[in-house]
Amino acid sequence: MSGSALERHIARREVIPQVQNRPDREYPEVRWDQYGVVPTNEVAVTASCGPIAVFALAPSGLVFPVMADRIYGTDVMDIQLGQELAEALWRRHGVELAAQALSQRIGRR
Repeated sequence: MSGSALERHIARREVIPQVQNRPDREYPEVRWDQYGVVPTNEVAVTASCGPIAVFALAPSGLVFPVMADRIYGTDVMDIQLGQELAEALWRRHGVELAAQALSQRIGRR
């Protein structure tokens, strides 16, 4: 995620946090976030655990209301898209995220 356009949008506060720092059900060391990216009308999902940080994003299916106006509540379609993105992220990176989570558990013992 380092150096990505998403990271720059987050740093410039051009996103609407929709889900923040939610622990994974099976691996609570893995944290999930979801953002509405205002300039691009995209939904982004991030997963992080220790040094691993990955993301996926896709255009929101909604044209109205514009993303900037969704600050008062996340639309159901964006939540569904976020779930799809999270599932895709887990398919691509779940093994490494789970391994990092387990490594953290062992390190705490």
